[in-house]
Amino acid sequence: MVYVSPFYSLKAVVASEHPIASAVGASVLRGGGSAVDAAAATAFVLSVVLPHLGGLGGDFFALVRDPDGNISFINGSGPAPKHLSRDLMVELGYSFMPEHGPLTISIPGFVDGIYTLWRKFGSVEWSELLEPAIRLAREGFPTSESLSDTLLTLRDQLSSDYGSRMTYYPMGESPKVGDILRFKGIARAIELIKEDPRSFYEGDVAKKIVSYVKSLGGVIELSDLKDYRAEISDPIRASYRGCVIYEMPPNTQGITTLHILKILEDVSLHKLCSLSSRRLATFLAAAKVAYKVRDVYVTDPRYMKVSTDQLLSDSFIDELRVRFREVLTSRKSEKDGGGALGRSGGGDTTFFAIADGEGWLVAGIQSLFYPFGSYVTEPTYGITLNSRASSFSLSKDHINCLEPGKKTMHTLSAMIIERGNDVLALGLSGGHFRPLLHAEILTNMVDYFMRPQEAIEHPRFVWHLWSDLVDVEEGYIFEGIEGYIFRKVRYPSRLGVAAAAGIRGKLRAGFTDMRGDGLPIGLV
Repeated sequence: MVYVSPFYSLKAVVASEHPIASAVGASVLRGGGSAVDAAAATAFVLSVVLPHLGGLGGDFFALVRDPDGNISFINGSGPAPKHLSRDLMVELGYSFMPEHGPLTISIPGFVDGIYTLWRKFGSVEWSELLEPAIRLAREGFPTSESLSDTLLTLRDQLSSDYGSRMTYYPMGESPKVGDILRFKGIARAIELIKEDPRSFYEGDVAKKIVSYVKSLGGVIELSDLKDYRAEISDPIRASYRGCVIYEMPPNTQGITTLHILKILEDVSLHKLCSLSSRRLATFLAAAKVAYKVRDVYVTDPRYMKVSTDQLLSDSFIDELRVRFREVLTSRKSEKDGGGALGRSGGGDTTFFAIADGEGWLVAGIQSLFYPFGSYVTEPTYGITLNSRASSFSLSKDHINCLEPGKKTMHTLSAMIIERGNDVLALGLSGGHFRPLLHAEILTNMVDYFMRPQEAIEHPRFVWHLWSDLVDVEEGYIFEGIEGYIFRKVRYPSRLGVAAAAGIRGKLRAGFTDMRGDGLPIGLV
């Protein structure tokens, strides 16, 4: 039994974390647009209806598979401003990066990331794709449960910022589920982006962002925004038990997903019950090894000392498997990751996947990092800015040490999985937990023969990096595992909200997670 029914179609399907976004994406497909066109419309609508999970002031990544099987990676993440440096932070009295505030803002890549995706692969007029988001922001939409809960939880923090207070609490009250929210400033911003996407980086929107951030003590300059461009490159890949797994390359942590899977490929997982303590112990040992590699080697690829190819080489994977066996048989609790980034929290994000009738497949993911990111919202246009620069280290010797113009190691990633003639785009929210959660869902399908919806709904667990704390959804057995504190959480929890879309011959399928508010919607 599953709690959310997949949507099966012979034409096309959209799976996102909000029904309105899925419906808008489906309407683009119904009108003759491709999965890429639908992705642009869906992403902008998500930025309006789920502003705590992603928005114009955040980042956007995508994997795009064309009908011939070619896969491209869109990197819509931005670097640190040119005047944001380790020396500045130390001079200001910081020993590690703050989690929120004007000094945690990296250059937003969301708008140019989506525009780059559309410009390379889209077909429907750009202006037409942004109209639904403009209409929803101007005319209003019902507040979802996750947005209402987050606005209530963070009311004190957001109200301390003038722009956030005016944008999200204009009447002084926190909106309840079903209350109609309007973001007229965001509507004006998207109207400008509709006419010229570079206006976000070079026009009045950019000028207002710079002025407001600097008034709060931030260091973003107009030239930081003018110089920004999203990038297109190739994904990284690895095999796993007959599947080919495509992930997002550095500066993302997608390589950590592949490392966990390659370590586990050396284990007969099918002999371990999917809810057993042995599976837990095995995955936790693999995670310790893979995340340590991430924290020692992965950052902006221009600053990496070891190449991605080397990190995915057979010889390096063999070394990881040796370390894995040592960790698995050791009873020592390893709390020091050898330079880990410190905080291991989940952050917050929203992922969507789209498959169309021509064979295009898109995995798109967007985020402000933490819910409402920096807690800084430019008041004229209502644009909440990310806190992605909080991921930098202030340790001189750390590979991810803060430097001007450098991109931080980024937690966003997603997968495209090829299994024979079947192809699936899969991703979820989860912050630093994401690679471990990706591996759990993938092995649910491959090693435990679950259908995608079953694999998504199966109980999960997350390890709080470089601590002894593990959160485990109800259903797992964890007795007998030493070196950890297991905290049982209610099932279903909010340990990631997943979505997927797949292609099998003429069939298109969409899957969403009962842990979130979304629905898969397709064409009939």
